[in-house]
Amino acid sequence: MTGAVKPTRKQVMDNSVDFDNRWSERQDIHLRITLLDDGQEILQASSKNISIGGIFIDTTSQLDIDKKLEVSFSLRSANGTRQHRLPARVVRNHDGGAALAFRNYDTDTLNALRVLLYDGFA
Repeated sequence: MTGAVKPTRKQVMDNSVDFDNRWSERQDIHLRITLLDDGQEILQASSKNISIGGIFIDTTSQLDIDKKLEVSFSLRSANGTRQHRLPARVVRNHDGGAALAFRNYDTDTLNALRVLLYDGFA
């Protein structure tokens, strides 16, 4: 028996980075989001799905692969509504949308995403 080959990121036919090596489950959650480039709004869209690791948005715009942006959105909690801005990187344009991987975020945002994904507050 031969050893299993570990899959690596690869370029796919639509010239994007394969993003199927997710570490958290996606949820079909629709949020109004704003994409920012160096603090300037470049796009408003709706999410198709979101996970702890990233977001897929509805857009006909082709975003530059590997472009670093910020994803801004509001989440409700028991304490009211809070605006969140997460650094993200464009990983794919596909199926009338774009996939962005979150790059890093603070503990409050991580907790808010957990509540959104697993407790259903949006």
